Amino acid sequence: MLSTLWKRNTRIIMFGSNSNTHDLDKLKVGFTFDLYGNRWEIMEIGQYDWRMDNSSIEYTINSNGKEAYLEVEFYKGKYEVTYTEAIFIEDPILASAIETKQILFDNKLFELDETYSGDYKNLTTHSSRENLTCYLFYTDDDELLTIEKWGDGSFETFIGEELKPKKIKNIKS
Repeated sequence: MLSTLWKRNTRIIMFGSNSNTHDLDKLKVGFTFDLYGNRWEIMEIGQYDWRMDNSSIEYTINSNGKEAYLEVEFYKGKYEVTYTEAIFIEDPILASAIETKQILFDNKLFELDETYSGDYKNLTTHSSRENLTCYLFYTDDDELLTIEKWGDGSFETFIGEELKPKKIKNIKS
């Protein structure tokens, strides 16, 4: 059960019977949590600045050698959380998808729904900020395919889904 307590403009999130409280957008490297029946550990932390008075935190997470990403944004008083895994699609297909606003992947049609421009900084390695444009494509079943086009012209692609914050359980520091 997810309950939110507000005290002096500070949000505290409590997860189930876990006596520890953690803001989902303020976790640290080494924290662990349960998701999808696996125990995940945060390996790196990055931050996206979307230039629209909002930003999001991206955790690079690992469970038994499997790497994934958990992006968290606190927007209008609630958390928006996305779980993704990296996939490979050839650059010409990605460029075409951005132009046509559609991409077929794994026999599913994804259609462009949102586009954001901003920059990214790896807070763990203290990298310099890199510009990017992020294209969010969805299926009718709300499956998500994200194409990130970086300032140098390179692409990265991810498949995943938006999820309810209460699915992240048993957070430990």
